[in-house]
Amino acid sequence: MKANVCTSFATVALLMVVCFSSGIAQDKAIWTGTWKMVPEKTQFANGDGPSSIVIKLELKEGAVTETLTVGTPGGERNFTATYTTDSKPSTQDVLGGTAQTTAKWDGAALVIDFKREGWGFTRKINLSSDGKTMTIAVHHSGDNGEADETVVLERQSS
Repeated sequence: MKANVCTSFATVALLMVVCFSSGIAQDKAIWTGTWKMVPEKTQFANGDGPSSIVIKLELKEGAVTETLTVGTPGGERNFTATYTTDSKPSTQDVLGGTAQTTAKWDGAALVIDFKREGWGFTRKINLSSDGKTMTIAVHHSGDNGEADETVVLERQSS
C-alpha cells in the first residue's frame, strides 16, 4: 500500500504540473492557484490512493512551480518541483531519491514525464474551458506492471 500511495503521490504531482502548463489556447494565468482533489470523481488504480490532494501552481515565463500536499495514512507528504515546458530534462528530489523529468505542451494539455529507477509515470493535465476543473490522466509503469488513474481537482477560492 505504501508503494501505491507513493506512486499515486508522484503521479498526481506530475499531473498537476501538466495541467498548469497547458494554457497554449487559454490564458496561462488561469492555471495559477490552489486546486483540491474531488474524491468522488477521482479514480485510483485498485481503488488505493491518497485521501486528499492539494496542489498550488504558479506559471511564469515557460516554467511551472508546483507544491503538492497529499494526505496518506502516515500523514501529509509534501513535494515541490519546478519544470520548464520546453522538453528539457530536469532533476527533482522526491520520495528520498532523484527523478528525471521533462515537460512539454501537447495542444492545450501539459505532459510531464517522470522517471526514476524501477518506475515512472506520465501525467497529462487538462483544464476545463471555464477554468474551474483540472483533470489529470496518469499512466504508471514499473516493476509491478502498468496502471492508469484519473485525478479530478477543483479550483479553490483565494
